[in-house]
Amino acid sequence: METSRQRLLPWVYSVLLHAAFVVLLVLSIHWTNSTLPSLGGKSNTAQPVQATVVDQKLIQQQMALLRAQDKQKQKAAQQLQQQAAAAKSERQQEEQKVAQLKQQQAAAQQALDQKLADLQKQAQAEQDHLAKLKAEATAQAKKRKSAANARRRAELQREIQVEEQARDARMASLDQQWSALITQQIINNWVQPPNTPDNLKCELKVEQVPGGTVVSVQMVSCNGDDAIRQSIVTAVYRASPLPPPPDPTLFQRDLHVTFCPGCSSGGD
Repeated sequence: METSRQRLLPWVYSVLLHAAFVVLLVLSIHWTNSTLPSLGGKSNTAQPVQATVVDQKLIQQQMALLRAQDKQKQKAAQQLQQQAAAAKSERQQEEQKVAQLKQQQAAAQQALDQKLADLQKQAQAEQDHLAKLKAEATAQAKKRKSAANARRRAELQREIQVEEQARDARMASLDQQWSALITQQIINNWVQPPNTPDNLKCELKVEQVPGGTVVSVQMVSCNGDDAIRQSIVTAVYRASPLPPPPDPTLFQRDLHVTFCPGCSSGGD
């Protein structure tokens, strides 16, 4: 109610001002048409006073003009409000998209961390089992009193050999999974350009220090343009520090990373 009253005040003031102007115009015409007494004392025959009719059509035109101007102002104000509302809605949508992207990246990172923890736990269990077998073999080696001990030592040696072969295969698998974790973390931090080809594949040399901090990135080959290459290099630095290896003995300072979002895994 108060807003409507404030909008009508300029219009009312304008109408009053135009009405006052019309009254002054009528009085001026009436004064001009009146006969003044002569300065010589003689009076001329008085001229009849001519009545001036107020032009109602002119007033109506002025009123219509004022109403049209007020409607234009109201329409402009409504357009500004609509534009402001649209801008606010667009900004809120962008904020929601950013929040969803951050949630997705956090969930992906959490899954990588959990997978890495599981791999580390499994590697530690294998190392403990192998150490136990070696300790038992050493203890049996000290007991050379019977053929049974000799057979047991032979069995332990075979078990140790099998365990070492299995451990080597497991370490190779852990090394591949570690490479896949590194590549996935880089992909999670990559902002994909709009012109990225579906068969994108790039080979990179990444130098890291203990702790996973990336110190340099070199693009060896890539089927993307300069913008895509730069976006991948930026993603590598954003992914720093890189995931640690499940087994500390797997750590390498120089990594070979295959960046291929459409492939199943990468390599180091």
